[in-house]
Amino acid sequence: MQMMVAIADSGSVSDAAVQLGLTQSALSHRLKEAERLLGAPLFTRGQRRLNPTSAGKRLLHAARGVLAELERAEQDIQRLSGDIERIVRLGVEACGGYHWLPESLAAFAAEDSKIGVEVVPDVSREPLRALRQGHVDLALVAGSHPPTGFEAMALRRDELRLVVPCHHALARHDWVSAEDVAAEPYVAYHTTPEKGREYEQLFSPAGILPTRVISAGVTEAVLALVRCGQGVSILPAWTLTPYLAAGELASVALTERGLYLYWYLVIRQGEPEDSATRQLLRTLHATLGAT
Repeated sequence: MQMMVAIADSGSVSDAAVQLGLTQSALSHRLKEAERLLGAPLFTRGQRRLNPTSAGKRLLHAARGVLAELERAEQDIQRLSGDIERIVRLGVEACGGYHWLPESLAAFAAEDSKIGVEVVPDVSREPLRALRQGHVDLALVAGSHPPTGFEAMALRRDELRLVVPCHHALARHDWVSAEDVAAEPYVAYHTTPEKGREYEQLFSPAGILPTRVISAGVTEAVLALVRCGQGVSILPAWTLTPYLAAGELASVALTERGLYLYWYLVIRQGEPEDSATRQLLRTLHATLGAT
C-alpha cells in the first residue's frame, strides 16, 4: 500500500524507491509481484510518469484509506500511552466552521483532562456516513429535520444567508429571491445538492437553478472566491459570524420570510450513558447553547 501511494504521488519507481528507502530494483520486483498476485497491471507508462490503471486506482483508493486509518491509530496509541485514557472523534459538516471549537474543548478538558478529542477533517462532506461507519463518534450537522437512524440532539436554530462582497449590488437589499441568487455565479462546497439546505429550500420551490456553479470544497475557499467577486454563496449565519467582522463581506436574508435550518449533535443509537462520547455531547450542548 505504501508502494502504491509512493509511485502514484511521485510518478516513477526510482523516486518512490528513494522515498521508501529501497533500491529501485527491489521496488520494481515488489510491483511485479503485486501485479502477479492480483492478476492485473497496476500502472502504465505515460509520457513523463507512471499512471495507475483502473485496477491500480481501485487499489490506490483502498491504500490511502487504510494508511490514513493506521496513522490515526498510531496517534491514538501515542495519546493513550500518556495521560489520555479515551479519545472521541468529532466530525463537522463542511458548512459548520470551527470558531466555536477552542472554547468548547477548553470546557471539556476542564471537566475531564483524560479524554482527548480528535477533529477528523476528511469527513466533512459526509459526516453521517462517517458516523455510521465508525470513523467518528459524534457529528455536528445541519438540516431542516434531525437525521434518521441516529440519536440527534437539537443544538440551535440558524438562518441561511446570502453572502456577497460588501460592495455588491445585492448587499443593499433587505432580502433577495431565488431569481436574484440564480442570476449570479454560485460558489458551493460541491455540486451535489444537500437536503434541508439552499437547493431544497430556495431553488427547488422557485423551479430555478444557478446557471453557473463553482465548486470550492471548504468554507475558506468558498468565501475567498466570494470576497474577490467571483460569485455569491449561501451559508448559515453561525458559520459566517467570524468572517463578517473584517467588513469585506455582507450577508442578506433569503426571501422575505427568511430561510432557516437547525444544527444537531448526532451520535449512534445505543451509545452508553457513561461513554466519553456522551460526555462530549453534553459539554458541546451546554457550551454552544440550545436556542
